[in-house]
Amino acid sequence: MHKHVLKIMVLMIFSISLVACGNSEAKTNNNLTYEDIVNLAIEKVESEIAERNNIEYDSSSIDYGNDLRSSSDITMWENGKYIKVVVYDKEEDDEKEITHYRLKDDELVNINGHPDIDFDSIEEQEPDYIEEKGEIIKE
Repeated sequence: MHKHVLKIMVLMIFSISLVACGNSEAKTNNNLTYEDIVNLAIEKVESEIAERNNIEYDSSSIDYGNDLRSSSDITMWENGKYIKVVVYDKEEDDEKEITHYRLKDDELVNINGHPDIDFDSIEEQEPDYIEEKGEIIKE
């Protein structure tokens, strides 16, 4: 009888440890992974660029090529609450477009020029996540 109890206890402990270690991806405070937020940011930037191009012709618009992620730097602070996306022109690295977002209810809100958010002071903090042109530098 004691062997069966011991086996059951070992199986329970093993099962609990498997469940606890099941997902090793870093989670933000919205239960999204950094990868989820990066994907949201890329989708948001692409849709904003497409929207802008439909509304007006901008001769200085950024040409990021076929892959926005590999042409961008993405930085996050406060567990993914604040996100900065820098998109570089595929031909000229000194030409770039910078967009700031805030994650709210699993959606990204463009906060460029928002009067109540001081992104300069946010950028002075240590970032939680850094990705440069598709390569994760810090997670």
